[in-house]
Amino acid sequence: MKEWHTLMASYERLFYKVLIRAGIFPSHPDFEDYLQELRLMLFERARRYPDEGIFRNENEVNYLFGFLLWRVIDLQRKSNRQKQLIQAIASEQEETIDLKEDIDNHLLLMQFWAFLKPKERQMWLDWVNQEGSKQSRYYYRQKLRARWQQFIHEETTSSKK
Repeated sequence: MKEWHTLMASYERLFYKVLIRAGIFPSHPDFEDYLQELRLMLFERARRYPDEGIFRNENEVNYLFGFLLWRVIDLQRKSNRQKQLIQAIASEQEETIDLKEDIDNHLLLMQFWAFLKPKERQMWLDWVNQEGSKQSRYYYRQKLRARWQQFIHEETTSSKK
């Protein structure tokens, strides 16, 4: 077929009807992409025929409408699957970031544990296990908080060097 441009132009209204039926309106962000896909589908289908008359006889408008509509629905499904995969990958990356933060926090606590003196470690264990009176646990918490501040200060000054 030699008149590709006129053939495509004659089916332009069909393309719009198919897209609207599929729920893709001109305000849709991917409207132009879907419209271009429809043009390509019709072109691929029409180029198998030697001339326009045979193509139009064998492909009535109602048939083409259904054919193109199902292809658009397939494209929408594919797009949705891709979006779901992208979201799944993004959430996995967020989980990896969270895991990295957890590892960093555990490492920091292990370093703090090594920083503590044996008596302070026993204070930590008593405080965590809630052993002793409220007053002693309050005292432990205050002492451990002061040691934590000292630890953080030493870590930040040593990392700047």
